[in-house]
Amino acid sequence: MKPSFYYVVTWREATAICRQLDDRYIPYDARSLPDGCLAFVFPDLPPRLYVRVRTIFGGNGVPLDKFGR
Repeated sequence: MKPSFYYVVTWREATAICRQLDDRYIPYDARSLPDGCLAFVFPDLPPRLYVRVRTIFGGNGVPLDKFGR
């Protein structure tokens, strides 16, 4: 999976988000961050899947070149 964009959430939010992504067969990778949060990292997605991801997270993802900044 070549990463493209990500979202950062709290661990409290992560379980529900994982369930929603898995139920919709959306590919992702979850990475633990040093600040205690979790980053959901996504590959380039077809537009229809990206719209579903935006709906789950409530907005656009952050481009991967901004990861860790």
